[in-house]
Amino acid sequence: MLRIETDDGEVGWGEAIGDLHQEVEQALNAIGERVEGSPIHDITNLIQIQRKNRFWRDGPVLETALSALEMALWDLKGKLLGAPVHDLLGGRVRERVRVYRNLWGRSPEEFADSAKEAISNSMTAVKVSPAGPTPDVISRVQLDEMEAVVSAVRDAVGPAVDLAIDLHGRLTPAASRRAIHALSKYDPFFIEEPCLPDGSASHLADLRALRTAQPVAIATGERLRSAHAFAEHLLPSPVVDIIQPDVSMVGGIRASVEIGAMASAAQVAMAPHCPYGPVQFAASMQVAATSPAHLIQEFQSLGGAGSGGGAPGGGQNWAFELLSQPFSIEMGHVEISSRPGLGIEVLEERIDEHMDMWNPHPPTVWNHPDGSHAEW
Repeated sequence: MLRIETDDGEVGWGEAIGDLHQEVEQALNAIGERVEGSPIHDITNLIQIQRKNRFWRDGPVLETALSALEMALWDLKGKLLGAPVHDLLGGRVRERVRVYRNLWGRSPEEFADSAKEAISNSMTAVKVSPAGPTPDVISRVQLDEMEAVVSAVRDAVGPAVDLAIDLHGRLTPAASRRAIHALSKYDPFFIEEPCLPDGSASHLADLRALRTAQPVAIATGERLRSAHAFAEHLLPSPVVDIIQPDVSMVGGIRASVEIGAMASAAQVAMAPHCPYGPVQFAASMQVAATSPAHLIQEFQSLGGAGSGGGAPGGGQNWAFELLSQPFSIEMGHVEISSRPGLGIEVLEERIDEHMDMWNPHPPTVWNHPDGSHAEW
């Protein structure tokens, strides 16, 4: 998280990605030193200076640090003007935002139990990741294992709950073609990252072929870092049905809104990536409030922080609440706040009290049975 403060004591909050935490922490500290003393109202100009007044301009560490700074500046600007961020971006197009979360499990039964917990808490959509380490050409046994997870979850939630499937870029185009064919019988809401994005023309061609060959909606975008990358996926004709920008990676709130405008022009829906903390979710809610293309919002935390996040076979398992007023779900939706800025109050004392719980997980390493590396 990034905290910035004005001379008169007003505070704004932003959030960078939780991965690469050691590198990102250094970047946030460096950017904080560079912007100290800058005027906060000219947000776009300040971000442009930080991005373009240097030889190296790209990469996940720099992009997420600038994204956190941008959302913190919007939080400050809204508080100083007494208006929610979405009011400063043209006003809201909806009163509430539909949300979903990932399911946690290590077996079909645990995933099903996690799904039951979700719908018991008023959720109308969930997402499951059924793929483990997957070779370039998938076997019948591995397809059966994936099907077992998705089938158990579909049986647990019934036909009225939307079920998204995240393949997490773990499959090659060849494997994803077979997987989508096998999983389509469970009526997926969408299938996310059917193959690993690499930005190449062949990747775009593979996605376009997957999209047009079958009726299930295809989603991607959480690893894309620029408006240009999204433009390539959307224009002149879309290669997917749902685009998934991450507000903590693409440049912040305004960049996410601009990507949503491109999606709207291409008749593509937007379902932003949001697997981190409550500040990221608050910023994503401001994007959802003002973006006509917005379909549904992923969340990991509605206010919680510390160790935990999700329990296999269960629901959220945060150690403590970081927000004075956590978001709440009602009939599958979260109401859009009219409070100034991002609409949240961070309980700063909790950060110091629970600093010993800050223990980001190390990079996940998966291997195939022969010992070779597998995509996570």
